[in-house]
Amino acid sequence: MTVQGTHPGQPPAGSDGSPPGPGQPLSVGQQALWFLYQLAPESPAYNITLAVRVRSALDETALARAVDALVARHPVLGAAFAEVDGVPRQFVPPAGVDRAGGSRLEVREVPGRSDEALLGLARSVGEVPFRLGAGDVFRVVLLRRSAEDAALVLVTHHIVSDATSQWLLLRDLLAGYRGIAAGGAPDWAPLTAGYLDHVEAERVLLDSPRRDRLERYWRNRCTGVAAGAIPVDRPRPDRQTFDGATYHLRLPDELAARVRAAATAAGVTPFAFLLGVFQATLYRYGGQDDFALGCPVATRYGAGLRDVVGYLVNTLVLRASFAPGATFGDAVAAAHRELLSGLAHVGYPFPLLDRMLGAGRGGSRSPLFRIAFTMVAADRLDPPLPMVPEGAAVGPEIEYSGLRLAAFDVPQLEGQFDLNVELRQAENSLTGAFRYNTDLFDGATIERLTGHYRRLLEAATADPTRRIDRVSLVDSAELEQLLALGTGGVSPGR
Repeated sequence: MTVQGTHPGQPPAGSDGSPPGPGQPLSVGQQALWFLYQLAPESPAYNITLAVRVRSALDETALARAVDALVARHPVLGAAFAEVDGVPRQFVPPAGVDRAGGSRLEVREVPGRSDEALLGLARSVGEVPFRLGAGDVFRVVLLRRSAEDAALVLVTHHIVSDATSQWLLLRDLLAGYRGIAAGGAPDWAPLTAGYLDHVEAERVLLDSPRRDRLERYWRNRCTGVAAGAIPVDRPRPDRQTFDGATYHLRLPDELAARVRAAATAAGVTPFAFLLGVFQATLYRYGGQDDFALGCPVATRYGAGLRDVVGYLVNTLVLRASFAPGATFGDAVAAAHRELLSGLAHVGYPFPLLDRMLGAGRGGSRSPLFRIAFTMVAADRLDPPLPMVPEGAAVGPEIEYSGLRLAAFDVPQLEGQFDLNVELRQAENSLTGAFRYNTDLFDGATIERLTGHYRRLLEAATADPTRRIDRVSLVDSAELEQLLALGTGGVSPGR
C-alpha cells in the first residue's frame, strides 16, 4: 500500500511511526474539491471565512479551550487528506479527539486599526492557503484591538465545510466558550451523526437502483444544453487562475417588498421569482434561448445531519428555455417547475453528472454551467447577525451568548465561476454578492449587468404578463449617451 500526501505534508502516522492505515472514503463532492486543490494548492479560492467583531472582554484561555473542544466535536476539522494507492482518502480523528498539538487559537494584537483595516486583516487571514495533506483545514484567529474590541475569524477549506457549517461552527464555538468561561463544560446538545455518516449514506444511494433513475433524469435534462453566458471583456485564459472580485447590489426595500408580493401572487417562492428574472436577464444579454445555470443547495436531509459540519452541498443544473414572446410570468413559472423537479432529484452528486456527460473543466468540452445562482435566508442564521449595510465595513451590533457581536462581510469564494450570484434575503431587505472572474470581466461590466437585472425586476413586478423582449435594458440617460456616441457627439469614456 502506497500512501502519498499532497503539498506539503503527510497524513499523521500511527503511534509507532507506521503508515496511518487506509483512511476513510471521501464524498463525491470532496473528491472534486481534492482534484481542484491539486490543480492550485496555493490558491485560497475554496477557503470559507466567517468573521465577527466582538465588543466584549474575552477570556483567552477559555476561548482556546473552546476552539479545541470544537474540533473534538466536529472531527472533520482535524482531517488530513492523502492518496492511498492512487485513491484520495481522509484521515479523520475519532469523535471526541483532537489530534493537533498545542492550541489552535492564534491571537494577534492589532491596536489602533480602523474597522476597514480590521476587515482587511480578516480577509488576509482567509486568503492564506491550507495544506490539506498536513491536516491543515481549519484556523481560528483573534485580531485584538483592545481588551474589549476584537475580530474573531473562522476559516475552513471547503472540503470540510460549507456556508451553513460556518455558522454552525460560530454558534458552537460561542456556546462552548460560554460553558467553559463559566467554569463548566461546553454548552451544546450532543450530535447523533457525523460527516462520515453522510459519506456512507451517499455510497449506499449510489449502490442502489435509485442511481439509475437519477442518472436518467439528469442525462435527459442536461444533454444538448449549453452553459449560460454573458459576453466577456477578455478571452478566456487557457488555465483557470481563480482570480476574482465581488460587486455588491442592494435592491431598494420597496422593490424587495414588490418581489415578495409578486412571488406570492404567482404562487412561487421569492427565490424562484428572482431566478426566473435573472435567467431572463441572461436571455436578453447573450441571446441564448436554451441554457443552464448551476444552483448550489444544501443536502442536510439525512438523520441527524442538521447540526453536522462538513461539505453538505450539491449543485443542481437548472435549464432555462425561452420561446418567442415569452413573458416574465412564463420565466418565473418555468424556474419554479425546474427548481421543484431538480430538488426531487438532488441526491445525485453533480461531479458524477459532470463526468458522465464528459464536461469536466479540465477537458476540451465546455462545462455544464459557468454561472451559479443561489440565495441565503440571512434571517434564519444563528447567531442572527444583521447583514452589513452597503458601504460599511461592519454590521449592526447584537447581544448574543453574553457577547456584543457584529458581522464583517469578508470577500471570498471569488473566481470559481464566470459569475457566482449569492442573494441574501433578510426580513425587509434583499442584497446580492456578484462574485466574478476578473480574467474575463471588468467591474463595470458586472455593475452594468446588475443594473439591468434590477431594471427587469422592476418590469416583472409591475406587470408579469409583459414580454421579456419588449423591455429596454437602458434608461433614457443611457440611451441619449449611446445615440451621442453614434453621432460623434460624446467621446467614449465620458
